[in-house]
Amino acid sequence: MGLIAEFRVTSLDLPLTNAVAAVPSVTVYIERILVIDPDRPVALCRVVDEPDDEFRDALADDATVAGAVTLDEYDGNALYRIELRDPPVPIYRKFIELGTTPLGSIVTVDGWWSRSRFPDREALAEYREFCIERGATFQLERLTRESTADDPPLGLTYEQYEALTAARDAGYFAVPREASTADIGNELGISGPSASERIRRGIDRVLENGL
Repeated sequence: MGLIAEFRVTSLDLPLTNAVAAVPSVTVYIERILVIDPDRPVALCRVVDEPDDEFRDALADDATVAGAVTLDEYDGNALYRIELRDPPVPIYRKFIELGTTPLGSIVTVDGWWSRSRFPDREALAEYREFCIERGATFQLERLTRESTADDPPLGLTYEQYEALTAARDAGYFAVPREASTADIGNELGISGPSASERIRRGIDRVLENGL
């Protein structure tokens, strides 16, 4: 029985970091990773809030991207198939070595947030050390046994539950909207983009588990 870890890794050398930094309004959801070649994983990414074609242009300038194809576009969102070059922090090559299964990732200007299944605590500790040795920061947000039920409802993490509750109380979901993500971030002591990420992740989790 494995462990489900939710964690954040931050480094300028992570895949797609430069592209997201060039268009900080976007959020990139890594929906699936195809690791046929460990040095050239292919990511299926849903990109939200893309202004015009700015992110597509930013991908062309990102040294960690070998190629990108737009599969679908709709209302400022897009689905990309992105072939990644092996970066200085080769996180997916290490996943394969440790027998770890990535369950989903989100890329914002604040770094990579990931949810992954690790075979045991030793594998998680080795992965954390691997990231730190390469100059990345590793922050574990949540760790549960695969069969353990989450305390917050609908599979939310405590951070997501806190962000959604703060957003609701502040009127973020009201029409017209009464609070911004910057307001929610100030309430939680985090940045506006981080608050936006937690709200989006929380909404995704609620929809995934509640529908």
